[in-house]
Amino acid sequence: MATHSVPPPGDPRSLLAMKRSLVHHVRREQRGGWFPLLVFAAVRFGAAPVVRYGQGDRVGDLPPAMWYWPVALLLAYAAISWFYLRRSDRRGLGNRVGPYLALGVVLVVLITVYTAWTATHPGFLADLHGPSPVALFFNTVVSPAGTIGLALLLLARIERSWPLLAVTCGYLVVMLSSGSRPDPSPWGLPSLLLDGGVLLLGGIGLALLQRIQGRSAA
Repeated sequence: MATHSVPPPGDPRSLLAMKRSLVHHVRREQRGGWFPLLVFAAVRFGAAPVVRYGQGDRVGDLPPAMWYWPVALLLAYAAISWFYLRRSDRRGLGNRVGPYLALGVVLVVLITVYTAWTATHPGFLADLHGPSPVALFFNTVVSPAGTIGLALLLLARIERSWPLLAVTCGYLVVMLSSGSRPDPSPWGLPSLLLDGGVLLLGGIGLALLQRIQGRSAA
């Protein structure tokens, strides 16, 4: 078991250094961004068969494919909430992901309402549904998959994780670039594969990085 020397009384520099080391350790232990990345990778990959076979008979004026995203994303946030709560109880440390989860759920609700409204009212914001770069950017960012990246930006800020921020930015860049070209496959490929691949590899990479950092700090 590692031991730490106690700074002599009245030594402010040593006390400050110990405080910074403790804060850094707590923040590292609180980080768990790899789990949301893996969950959302599964959500992205799971959309492929829905895109392929979910465009048929409508359910409440909407095709089944449009019902996939709100259900899948809400289940994803429920799983992420369970993960962080279980992690906090096991390690005896609090977490600050409440704002991230709240933002994610709010975005799911807003985007679901927007998607349902535009699907049933084709003339709504017609100028933002054309092939222009502005329209492509807007529709990619406000898509259900786009909300994943927007919420992950907040999580990266909460956890103060540069690796998570880099993965999130990479995901958004891939999404924006794939939105400018049609998918040749009825399964939504290669866009779904690229988006999910970034999340999957990023999640694996962050998990390995956190494990290495934990070993080095032991």
